[in-house]
Amino acid sequence: MPPAPTADSGTYRPYTKSAGAEPLPGYRLLSPLGRGGFGEVWKCEAPGGLHKAIKFVASQSEDGRGDERFGQELAAFEQIKAIRHPFLLTLERVEQIGGELVMVMELADRQLQDRFTECRNCGLPGIPRDELLAYFADAAEALDVISAKFNLQHLDVKPANLFLVSGHVKVGDYGLVAQLEGPDGGNRGLTPRYVAPEVLHGNPSSCSDQYSLALVYQELLTGQFPYPGRTPQQLMLQHVSSQPNLDPLPPCDQPAVAKALAKQPDARFPSCLAFVQGLMAAGADTALPAAAMTLRRARVDRSVAEMTPAPSAPGEGDYPGNASGERAHPTHPHPSTLRGSRSEPTQSSRCRRGRT
Repeated sequence: MPPAPTADSGTYRPYTKSAGAEPLPGYRLLSPLGRGGFGEVWKCEAPGGLHKAIKFVASQSEDGRGDERFGQELAAFEQIKAIRHPFLLTLERVEQIGGELVMVMELADRQLQDRFTECRNCGLPGIPRDELLAYFADAAEALDVISAKFNLQHLDVKPANLFLVSGHVKVGDYGLVAQLEGPDGGNRGLTPRYVAPEVLHGNPSSCSDQYSLALVYQELLTGQFPYPGRTPQQLMLQHVSSQPNLDPLPPCDQPAVAKALAKQPDARFPSCLAFVQGLMAAGADTALPAAAMTLRRARVDRSVAEMTPAPSAPGEGDYPGNASGERAHPTHPHPSTLRGSRSEPTQSSRCRRGRT
């Protein structure tokens, strides 16, 4: 097997990634987790025996946009490297090795998309509402922190970028993270299915991620997307000029989702947590306790006030994200603990859980 390129090699020397290879000293590849036009992600064993994920972003790619993605990932790392939050996937190390960006990150159990597929295979339309709301409270809190504290938007919120870690969701894959004020806030490799209309115009707002979150909510709850477009061009046009079809949603959810999907950012909720709270208030029979949301908002406020983030502990798991050695979660009770356990259902019970 050819050796991996070294960190000080001046030119790109392609090599075959395989189990046992060490792209970084002490980081041994175990098995592939996924591959796309951007590159690939592998599970690896890190120094000390911990399991991590390694993402490879090549400057040369099949679609001819490798240099662009390479620059985006590197710029995103510079934006988020100081951010620590219980519901943000930790990016631990980035090295430029020859013609590749090598990124070491937490390893998660799986993606929220996998949980959705599991529910569909059990005959459910999607993830049960109370379970999904608890996941979305996690994601909304993380997105509000990076927006309020760092003036950043993720800009690629989708099921594949929401990772399950011990029953919680962590937001990951920061390749499109952008400062709201600056030259990097335009249209750069966006996912047309989930992009807010103002982002298509090159003007992301503090409510752009909320728009994407609302799309994901309907899709994961009902199995039906608000827009019928089949091509990227159709979807982008519909985001800008068409009204979403919210009929698949429970009637109680439709007003909140409609508000979050407003074409004008100023007409949406003031934050992602406010959107999730609107959903909870609408379905009072299954809503998470208001006290828990108050604690979440208070934590966002504290995070904005604390300019030096606390370090996280290392962990391990089975996807880009952490699992068995996860970081400590907040000291206040998670909303699910105030109404009973919200951990993922067991094999014997998960098919019995219906949408409320």
